[in-house]
Amino acid sequence: MTVGGPADAAARDVQLRDQLSNLRGLLMLSMVMTESDSEKKILDLATTSVPSISSCRMVGVYLDGRWQDRFTRLPSKQARLRVEEQLRGLGPVGGAVDVPGRAWGWGLPLRCLREHMGYCVVDAQEAPSEAVQFLLRVLVQHIGVALANVRLHARERAAAEELRGVNAALADAVEALERTIGIHERLTQVAVAGEGQEGIARAVHELTGHPVAVEDRHGNLRAWAGPDRPEPYRRDPRSRRDRILRRALQEGRPVREGDRLIAVASPGADVLGVLVLMDPAGTAGDRAQIALEHGATVLSMELAQRTASLALQRSLLPHGLTGGTAVDVAARYVPAGASLGAGGDWFDIIPLSGARVALVVGDVVGHGIHAAATMGRLRTAVRTLADLDLPPDELLAHLDDLVISLVEQDSRDEEEEAAAAMGARCLYAVYDPVSRRCTLARAGHLPPVLVRPDGTATLPELPPGPPLGLGTLPFESAELELPEGTVIALYTDGLVECGDRDIDEEVSRLRTALTRPGPTLDAVCGAAIETLLNGPVSDDVVLLLARTHALGQDQVASWDLPPEPSAVANARKLATTQLAAWGLDDLAFTTELIVSELVTNAIRYGAEPIRLRLIRQDVVICEVSDGSSTSPRLRHARTTDEGGRGLFLVAQFTRRWGTRYTTTGKIIWAEQNLSDRDGTLENLFD
Repeated sequence: MTVGGPADAAARDVQLRDQLSNLRGLLMLSMVMTESDSEKKILDLATTSVPSISSCRMVGVYLDGRWQDRFTRLPSKQARLRVEEQLRGLGPVGGAVDVPGRAWGWGLPLRCLREHMGYCVVDAQEAPSEAVQFLLRVLVQHIGVALANVRLHARERAAAEELRGVNAALADAVEALERTIGIHERLTQVAVAGEGQEGIARAVHELTGHPVAVEDRHGNLRAWAGPDRPEPYRRDPRSRRDRILRRALQEGRPVREGDRLIAVASPGADVLGVLVLMDPAGTAGDRAQIALEHGATVLSMELAQRTASLALQRSLLPHGLTGGTAVDVAARYVPAGASLGAGGDWFDIIPLSGARVALVVGDVVGHGIHAAATMGRLRTAVRTLADLDLPPDELLAHLDDLVISLVEQDSRDEEEEAAAAMGARCLYAVYDPVSRRCTLARAGHLPPVLVRPDGTATLPELPPGPPLGLGTLPFESAELELPEGTVIALYTDGLVECGDRDIDEEVSRLRTALTRPGPTLDAVCGAAIETLLNGPVSDDVVLLLARTHALGQDQVASWDLPPEPSAVANARKLATTQLAAWGLDDLAFTTELIVSELVTNAIRYGAEPIRLRLIRQDVVICEVSDGSSTSPRLRHARTTDEGGRGLFLVAQFTRRWGTRYTTTGKIIWAEQNLSDRDGTLENLFD
């Protein structure tokens, strides 16, 4: 079951979109600052940008040993002196400062590669999140680079006026500046295009000519660009690794360690990744260090976005697996490689009326936060449609309409989500433990594997159905009768589409793996994953197993009823007699009321044939079916009304109730909890 409802998932979705929007906004703001020729314009942009990405405000700019009056809002001279004294003790790393009247304050260092210029002081009514603090640090880092560029421009213009004959030196300085801007533009292009960790490593290698590695927090290689890739890749001992990372965090810039230059990708105090430039000859100059530092900033954004999308995906997938008394379930989800970001594969197990259960797997196109968000929307839609008790083919038709509507939306973000939704695939199956029948329909998805109790594994013949969003062909379903103990295996294509291997061979390997016995269904699921996956995967993988149960004759009782008013009393008697046989006499009164109301409605407003059925599992289910498709509705009768309270009372006495349509009519059903058998009427009339 998921933690929280669709509203919570939507709120987290909005929060993660805002973080991604802020990251992109910083990239665009950095480009504007870099192209500016005025310190005043840069500081104006900075002052107005701080509240746009957070609840903080810029209260002071301390530059070149003095406060910038235009950009400083400290209330008094004494307040300035007090904050200034604190800044002197911070050093080039920055840190917390006490701003009068504010709960939180921070001095963010303004610096470029070789120069510490001052501080930007921000405050807030409460401490912002680590994500917001990371955005503020990145913003101020770009302010320092932009100020350094402006001053470099100014110095070069002054030198040109005074020494017109030094054209060669001036040309070299201009070339260096152009290279710096080129570095920034190249890495910004990588970030905007979403080229991932491989793209960052490749760009820094192209800019510096040195081999470049991307490592995780623990020193494992995640991406490499350049010649002579070491095999195996060297990892530092843990104690040395921790010391290196601490030093890099403290200095806030690339540090040299032996034959390597190391820069950390760190939103806050937590290191998400490391960018390493291999320099055994020690020839890396300013250009290489600037490229490495900019690359680490882009890597921070990349990893922060991946962390956000993975968190969103985890929040949208089921956190607990239960198939009730209908099936035993086990599942595995394996995300794609780190460089690809979160994908859009999902699965679900949904309890339905009549002791049935729905099994779902699906996937959307692409990776990243938009794929994860689209997956969440489709999964929520499937759950909503499942609550309507729609047949599998009709459910997929409604889901197809939803995807088409997404594609037709106009806003930019929605277009990206629509692109992820277009071509999404889904397999939806409903298993009934009373009839032992399973009804399945698919939208462009691979068919399931059925492992019968005798150990044979087969692929059932299912109508294929088009992927979602195409709106071309109708969806069709197939119904199978399954022996008790059959394992239904649903999976996504990442499990069987591995590189250049033949998909039919991989499906055959899956069938063989699923027939191997295991102590538990979960063990069989894990062993199948290990058999088919022997390394990093290029696409998300889902494997969902469900072992079927059947409800015995002692758990189900049904009777045909004539369409006569006298049948109501007989139906009540049949129900109470069956409850007594099940040892559930304390449910007799409420069950009589439910049976009386539902059978009366079927006789008055329905059509033949009329049938009453009781099912006992972890709940008691009362079902009344008839040949009419007219559905009753819950009324709130007035005090002067003589009728209209029947379904209202049914709703009060039951766990849940509803209507399920069939090919021959409808079924009105109601469930009562076995665990809440005492005090139902007393609680109602207290």
